[in-house]
Amino acid sequence: MSLPSGRRCFIFLAADYGNIGDIAISCAQSHYLKSVLPDYDVISIPISQTRFLIDSINKQIKANDIVTIIGGGNMGGTYPDIEALRQLVIKTFRTNRIICFPQTLDWNKSAQSKRALKKIIKVYSSHPDIHLFARESISFAKLNQMFSSKDTVKISLVPDIVMSATAKVLGATECYDTSGILRCLRDDKEAALTTKQCSIVDKALVKTGHDIEKTDTHAGGLQLSAAHCTQLLTDKLNQFRAANLVVTDRLHGMILSLLSGTPCLVLPNSNHKIRQTQADWLQGHPRIIFLELNEIDQISKSIDSLLSLPHGSLDASPVDLSKYNDLKKALGCL
Repeated sequence: MSLPSGRRCFIFLAADYGNIGDIAISCAQSHYLKSVLPDYDVISIPISQTRFLIDSINKQIKANDIVTIIGGGNMGGTYPDIEALRQLVIKTFRTNRIICFPQTLDWNKSAQSKRALKKIIKVYSSHPDIHLFARESISFAKLNQMFSSKDTVKISLVPDIVMSATAKVLGATECYDTSGILRCLRDDKEAALTTKQCSIVDKALVKTGHDIEKTDTHAGGLQLSAAHCTQLLTDKLNQFRAANLVVTDRLHGMILSLLSGTPCLVLPNSNHKIRQTQADWLQGHPRIIFLELNEIDQISKSIDSLLSLPHGSLDASPVDLSKYNDLKKALGCL
């Protein structure tokens, strides 16, 4: 792999698979870095190409190049293949500053999870200049606990990087006619809704009289082209923009709804990431209602309330961008 000759900022583990939330993270991270590091070439390394390209990059890397690793919800033991690649990057680039963009750390009481956390502590703390960013306060507290005696590991709390962007920046186009309700609910290992609770949701949606369309933020596919990934994200944002309401238990279902200006009813997933993201950064947002599973009987009232709201604009970020100042400092921009 031939690299440009100037200063470089790398994005490792960039999504080239069909998880549109991860594609949004990769796209937003690239836009953010280009905006705060205008003198750098920002180079995305697709996750599928990590092992093929890492040696070539290591031979060409300079001391003032910055290595970033993708944000998201894959730090810990739940996605061991991605965690292994993250650790490979950390172990490879020993002389460069490494910045792990905002993540949710996932763990439990199992022996497997304990082993995974122990290895994270060992590998991350062996790097002399590494900055970890949590995207919600539960992960932030756990990371601080894990690395309390490791001075080389700097830990900060900032929002999910997709909330630094706008729908327009990520490719959305204006839609002036909206209709129907999007049902964007998980059916994987992170789902928390029971079959009975899903039935309650579906009955409440049918009762509105609106057309209901089932969708997801996971389109499937591996080793997709950059153009294909960009199109998946644009199409999903436009689909969300065209709806009167989105009902979701996916973190980036919530975030893409906000960027699209579409009211959103949010339900919890199996871990803390969506609940705590909403509590930390989006409390009181006018177009979000978050319902706990034990509040599911209030769903019809919440749906009616959200359907009465107008859409927001496509060119506003849902959080104050000063919330990212610690990230800018780590990148040397403040």
